[in-house]
Amino acid sequence: MTGKRSLDDVRAYWTDAARQDVDADGLRPTARDPFLQQAVEDAMEARLQPGASLIDIGCGDGRSTIRFARTTGRTLGVDYIESYVRQAEKLLAGAANPSVGFAQGNVLDLAPIVSRHGTFDIATSIRCLINVTDWSLQKQAIGQIASCVKPGGLYLVSEGWTEGVEGLNRLRERFGLPEFKVVEYNLTMRRNDFEKEAGRYFEIVDYVSLGFYIFMSRVYQPVFTAPAAPRHDHPINSVAAKLQASPEVRRTFDECDYAGVYVLRRRG
Repeated sequence: MTGKRSLDDVRAYWTDAARQDVDADGLRPTARDPFLQQAVEDAMEARLQPGASLIDIGCGDGRSTIRFARTTGRTLGVDYIESYVRQAEKLLAGAANPSVGFAQGNVLDLAPIVSRHGTFDIATSIRCLINVTDWSLQKQAIGQIASCVKPGGLYLVSEGWTEGVEGLNRLRERFGLPEFKVVEYNLTMRRNDFEKEAGRYFEIVDYVSLGFYIFMSRVYQPVFTAPAAPRHDHPINSVAAKLQASPEVRRTFDECDYAGVYVLRRRG
């Protein structure tokens, strides 16, 4: 899919979004679907190694960083938007975890972060690369993230996969639902392209599909609640996120999975 905004536009959007903890719908701007965020974090948390150092790139308000730090050791959240770094530091003040810190940084140039903080055992990113405006810059960002990870370390990543959006829309059309549109400041990636580029630095260890949750929240719920509008905070989504963690449903509805989690290991 083609990006529609410049990097300055994307930065302006998120700078504006960071002025409030929740949006007009009472949802976090960085994770408007709280149960999708929960499913992604659940999948990542299962791969964290106790005591390992972790860098959370594109950490937003820092909630995922602080959650992951319950398992990991030295933990650093990095975000491009200064206001989000301040939000995260404010949240951290109430968490009382001295092993966690936050810093402003650009995923297109993480050398200053590595210079100050060194490399890490684990890197995570959730919907970070999709805020970069073209594929050449996304490739640059993948290389920069790789530079933060120690040989043998892990990169856990959930972004936006084009094939899943396309599969979701085929299902939605079948059930008489309108097209699911990717927001204009996001640029999804084809999984084959991502795997090829990431393969320069990492080997694929696993892929955790979130197709069941996507189907339940983006197809079943809209059909069930019609003519009322679907809601990200609907109880169906809450139940779907809990069921998503079950091995019995994990490989279902893969065709509409646009948010699954790659588990990648840094090559030596």
